[in-house]
Amino acid sequence: MPRIDFYILAAQGADARAQFSCTLAAQAWRDGMNVHIITDDEPSAAHLDSLLWTFEPTSFVPHGRASLAGQNPIVISPDSQPGQLLINLSNATPGDWNERRQVAEIISADEPIRQAGRDRYRQYQQAGAKPRTHHID
Repeated sequence: MPRIDFYILAAQGADARAQFSCTLAAQAWRDGMNVHIITDDEPSAAHLDSLLWTFEPTSFVPHGRASLAGQNPIVISPDSQPGQLLINLSNATPGDWNERRQVAEIISADEPIRQAGRDRYRQYQQAGAKPRTHHID
């Protein structure tokens, strides 16, 4: 069973979720993990791809939109991709979540996002996982 972490942000908006996911993905990559960031759609994936190029102005975080047979350590896509860490920026529970080592749910202060997060929290619990919650100011 993978480790499930819910990161509850005090900030609102999609950019708060995107920024935090970039930070989390970069740290996981530095720790030697490969990462899949799943989004709801292609425009969200493209925005996140762009953001990963610029969010740390003094460093490079290798990433791409496809795995390239494991050559990209961080993959951003609305479709299933390999990765030990799955960062979920979609509003649904990813179908392959239980095949991962760790799942990170990024929840902003926006009420629709919080409600969808509560639903996913219950789904993980019902599947036998013990989600952890981290409040981020």
